[in-house]
Formats: sequence, structure tokens, C-alpha cells
Amino acid sequence: MSDDDQILRAYATITSIRANVPERHEVEERWVKEFNSAIEKLERSLNIDLQEFKVPQDALKRFVASCNSLTNDVTYLEGLWCERAILMQKLDSVLVYFTGLQDREENPIGFRPFK
Repeated sequence: MSDDDQILRAYATITSIRANVPERHEVEERWVKEFNSAIEKLERSLNIDLQEFKVPQDALKRFVASCNSLTNDVTYLEGLWCERAILMQKLDSVLVYFTGLQDREENPIGFRPFK
């Protein structure tokens, strides 16, 4: 597959995650893995470092499902979870970055002489 195809696939994945990620405080690890995988696809296709846009491993945590104040027992949700806000911030930032790159090519920043 061509690099252009891989870029389009990564963009499709990222925008699909944005549209479909559940509206809860935390999201399952699978959403983060799919997002980070799309970022890695972009890195390979464009040959650039996009690490700052990935959700870091330390953002994945166990979340409390319930607590018993009498026994101090804590039950956790199964698997690892990420705060939705963290995923959405990274997702939005990579979309803004690429929109900025596209705009820069079409409308370069800086002074342009009058014609």
C-alpha cells in the first residue's frame, strides 16, 4: 500500500475514534491502542516523529468500580482505562497539527508582496 493510502487510513481511524468513543469519564484501553496504532502508521508513512501526540502508557490505569466503606474493599474495573479527556486532547491536537500543515501549504504564513 502506498504512503498516501496509509495516511488516509490513519486519518479515517482517528476521525472514527473521535466520532465513536463513548461519552464516559474513562475509556477502555482498546481505544487508546487503536489511536496510538494510527499515530504509528502516520509516523511510518511520513517518516516523522509524532510521539508527543500518542497517549502515554502511564495514562492507562485501573479505575475503581466500587468501594465498601465498612470493609474498605475496593473493586476495580477489569483491564486498563484512560481518562476520556486525555485521549480526546491527544486526538484533537494531532488533527489540528495536520490541519495546520495543510493550511500552511495552501496559505503560507508570513508576508507576501502585493501583486
